[in-house]
Amino acid sequence: MAFGDFLEVACDLDKIGLIWNPEIGDEISKRESPDQISVLVDTGGLTPPALRDSYIWLPTVEQMILQIEVRQAILFHAGLEMSEFSYCYKTVIKSKKGAIEGAAYSFRESIGKALHDLIVVERERSVH
Repeated sequence: MAFGDFLEVACDLDKIGLIWNPEIGDEISKRESPDQISVLVDTGGLTPPALRDSYIWLPTVEQMILQIEVRQAILFHAGLEMSEFSYCYKTVIKSKKGAIEGAAYSFRESIGKALHDLIVVERERSVH
């Protein structure tokens, strides 16, 4: 699996304000050198805000599904889409704001893109 594509999605989720509550076992990337991906095994005495300032969170599929549920949305569809025109994983989230789709070459990236769009749509509609 190429982390580069999902790392970009994780960075996008971070930029739009997905809140990370650090836990031992979370997959992380150093902000100053994002290609260095590791697992949080020791907080090193850093507080949660300090960890958020130092690391980018790479949420698992399960953690992203939990984030979808917290937003009172449901994972309506997630699977491989194959046709003569496309080959990708597709995710459909249904919420009060409507249906949101994400597509990518990895399942994790597909869910991340859909979660990103869900957060964006929630924020846009709550402002207006």
